[in-house]
Amino acid sequence: MSRSYRHFALAVASASSFALIQFAWAAGTTAIESVSEAKAEQVLGKRWTGTNWKVESPVYRDGFMHNFTLETPYGKYQVSGDKLLAQRLAELQAVDTLEKMSKSKAFVDAAKNAGLAPLRFGRDLVTAPIETTDRLVSGVAHMFDRVGDEIENRSASRDPFLDSAVGIQKAKRELAFSLGVDPYSDFPPLAEGLSGVAQMMALGDISISAAYSAIPGGAGIAVSSTSTAATLSEPLRDKSSAEIAATVRAQLEALQVSDDEIKAFFKNTNYSPADQLAIADALTTLHIKDSTVFIERATRAENTDVAKFQRYRVELMAKENARLGLESFAALSGFAINRDKAGNFVAVFPFDEVLWTQITSRSFGELTDVLAKQSGDAKPVFATTARVSATAEAQIKKLGWQIVKL
Repeated sequence: MSRSYRHFALAVASASSFALIQFAWAAGTTAIESVSEAKAEQVLGKRWTGTNWKVESPVYRDGFMHNFTLETPYGKYQVSGDKLLAQRLAELQAVDTLEKMSKSKAFVDAAKNAGLAPLRFGRDLVTAPIETTDRLVSGVAHMFDRVGDEIENRSASRDPFLDSAVGIQKAKRELAFSLGVDPYSDFPPLAEGLSGVAQMMALGDISISAAYSAIPGGAGIAVSSTSTAATLSEPLRDKSSAEIAATVRAQLEALQVSDDEIKAFFKNTNYSPADQLAIADALTTLHIKDSTVFIERATRAENTDVAKFQRYRVELMAKENARLGLESFAALSGFAINRDKAGNFVAVFPFDEVLWTQITSRSFGELTDVLAKQSGDAKPVFATTARVSATAEAQIKKLGWQIVKL
């Protein structure tokens, strides 16, 4: 796609999203920062390229998140946000290891004995690619731009019955654990690579140790990018998705999340079982009032971008709560905002980079108006991991916010 066409697409995307804003708040004469772009090397350093990936330039910055185009042997993928990109790169490291396994003599012989065709990687591997549009505005930015039936645990299972019966799912979970990745990842190269290699392991009777020893020269293990990986990896290895759902249900019920909200949360397949477990675990660690408010808002996630963002939000709250002193959730302006022990409203958002764009200014304006009606003279707190531009910082403070950089 040409640079001029990208700029045109950006203008169209921005104009379309601005038309969706459902509140009346004017930015006045404040200088608005445009959605900008940067070279991949500037944003990522040496991580912009690897064994089986390259992050294309430019990287688009929509005022909240970095939007990457990830080029791989399996196709191109749109990735929104630094943390999700880190997860995808770890997953691609795992795919590289899986490919080496599948080509080893032990696996080729096992596939032949089991009557399986050799597992092919590259573009032949992925049979169901996810949407790979040239979006210049993330799902998270669109979420901010729009401010204003019985399910048993078995129903929440993501493990096909036949695969479970012959041990493929167990092999898949053990393999994912050894690689430090989510066994239920929606990233096609990893999802299909895990399934293919696990099938060869189960039907060819190959153990985890034999799988790694079969690789000439050995193989590095991918390191998980999620903050809760250390505590959640063993349950993901040892439990089926239905068993994970039972754990999640028990945790949420203990937090007095309503049964209807738990069922709706399980129905939203933008969250993997690992995501749902991480969210329930973080909420349990937080242990603050009205967790049902967070789950209700999280259930609305329309895509993986937003689902991952909600997971990262609550993980950040749990990690930083000793500093923030959060006491409850409150539903305000379409978001689950916190209140601290002093009664102040605290907005915890793990953005990448905050620029004072049209969406940013109007979102903060709307939220400021809503909070003013609720909290009187209390100063709202914006707690974020993001780099905040000088313009954005000045304008956010002008609206009466205290900024806490996490």
